[in-house]
Amino acid sequence: MTDLIFALLTWIGSQTTYNITLELPNVVFTNKHNMCALYGISEKGRCEAAQLKGFYDKEVTIYLGLDFDSSNPHHQSRMLHELIHYVQWANGKHTSACLGHLEVEAYDLQDQWRAGHSLKPILSDFNRIMLGASCDA
Repeated sequence: MTDLIFALLTWIGSQTTYNITLELPNVVFTNKHNMCALYGISEKGRCEAAQLKGFYDKEVTIYLGLDFDSSNPHHQSRMLHELIHYVQWANGKHTSACLGHLEVEAYDLQDQWRAGHSLKPILSDFNRIMLGASCDA
């Protein structure tokens, strides 16, 4: 797992100006309902609808589902997305940018990585607009 984290952080560093010389984040694997509770979603129905597969807690921990397979490129891209948030926060970007813009940046980088691995993009143009709109309100 450490090798994967280093490889993904190195890729982030090659695509951005972020400092990636950081303490490695903790990675915790947990079931979906615990992940929802940690994220702040307490209702079972909302948890199912959220389709939460991972998140970064704005400290030093990335949470991923128990189904995470480090050899699966789709799962690697999920970890990459959360590592981007980790790097954003470690570099203080959250103090100068709207969270919607941080999310768009994470998805754009994730989709760039996915394209390099012949995977379909995650973020649609509509969702990009909606995430950005939350910052313009």
